[in-house]
Amino acid sequence: MYSVAHNVFSHPYSALLPSFFLFLEIRLVCVFMPYAKVVVELRVVFLKIGEIDTLKEQYSADTFIQAKWRESSLDGRTSEELKRIDLECFWNPLLFIENVLSETKEATWLAAMANSKGEVYVLERRRVRGVFMENLELNDFPLDVQDLTVTITSERPDTEIDIIPDENEMSGINVQTFVDQQEWRLHEHIEVSKKVMTQEYSSSNRCHPALSVTCRAARRPGYFYWNVFLVMFFISALSFATFAVSPELPQNRLQLSFTLLLTSVAFKFVINQSLPKISYLTYMDKYVLLSLVILCTVCVWHAIVTLFARNGVMFLITLEHDVFIAFCVIYIGCHGVFIFWLYFDACKRRRLMKHKDKEYLDFLTKKKEWLLKTRDFIPSSRRQSTHLLHESLQQFYKLCEQRMKTKAYMQRFSSSAAAPSDDAILE
Repeated sequence: MYSVAHNVFSHPYSALLPSFFLFLEIRLVCVFMPYAKVVVELRVVFLKIGEIDTLKEQYSADTFIQAKWRESSLDGRTSEELKRIDLECFWNPLLFIENVLSETKEATWLAAMANSKGEVYVLERRRVRGVFMENLELNDFPLDVQDLTVTITSERPDTEIDIIPDENEMSGINVQTFVDQQEWRLHEHIEVSKKVMTQEYSSSNRCHPALSVTCRAARRPGYFYWNVFLVMFFISALSFATFAVSPELPQNRLQLSFTLLLTSVAFKFVINQSLPKISYLTYMDKYVLLSLVILCTVCVWHAIVTLFARNGVMFLITLEHDVFIAFCVIYIGCHGVFIFWLYFDACKRRRLMKHKDKEYLDFLTKKKEWLLKTRDFIPSSRRQSTHLLHESLQQFYKLCEQRMKTKAYMQRFSSSAAAPSDDAILE
């Protein structure tokens, strides 16, 4: 109701009407037209993904955002008339990006588009280049998959506006322009989710609609395999070399074991500098702590081995041999369990993202096949306006629906006869 009344006030020819008729028109619109929320369709394209900063939990991106909504007061206008109208005077959804941290460049422009029925849509396009905040989930680090989200909301309440994904043009991402390809692998699928948000600084507790468009990036774990896991494996494995020292010299054994333990502790402090201060353990933290536990266990054994020297030298040698074999079995078993844990738990999300990529590519393939089947309906020139393409697709969908109804009708009333093929019905 507010949008319609506002459009009447901002009508380019309203100044020519007498004030009495203008007031009467507004009163009639407010009384007889039912209140309805303005539906705004959004489309987001990630043009370029820059550096993903794990320590600061943010990423840089260059995005294209398109918003589309109906403007009934402009229905019936020609394209030339729409070009001359100042769209800044009409209703606007007042959209903004909720999780942007800093903007280095933003450009916004408006355009009006009419379909074949004469219905006019206003398009607000903007290109935003900046740094976006993102809460990184590092439980599976370094096998983690991070969500890179752009959340768009409005200053208007959810009682006035409804934000939905664009039904005709899908959101997308340009994988080829990804900057940080040495450390991350960018997935091709896009997910869209609706949210309801509240503005804390507002005195009224009104809810505001929001739409989150998410792409995903998987970390390449090769660097951490070679520089963290392998180094810690060597440090913890060297603890078994201390058994080569005679059990009658526990001071030498403890000196070597403590040196390896302090080396592991110092190495862990170096690793922590590449991660934010989080309150939970990552998989890399768990492996480092496992190595420290093994080193501490070896140190404890070397400290108490002298207590068994009273039972004789042969008993001590046999006990040392059994303890050494037990430590080796436990060490190998812990690493085997940890490897299976990585594969079945930490890598589960990575396999899920690959499956979604496959589904997305299959969807694009089917969409391409549909476009090939409808080549007679779609304009051949790529420079045709997008709404002509959408009208052609709608014609094709109507033909498909008519085809399904025809097949169901024939199967219902002539079950003995064979139903015609799809190509025959389309012809």
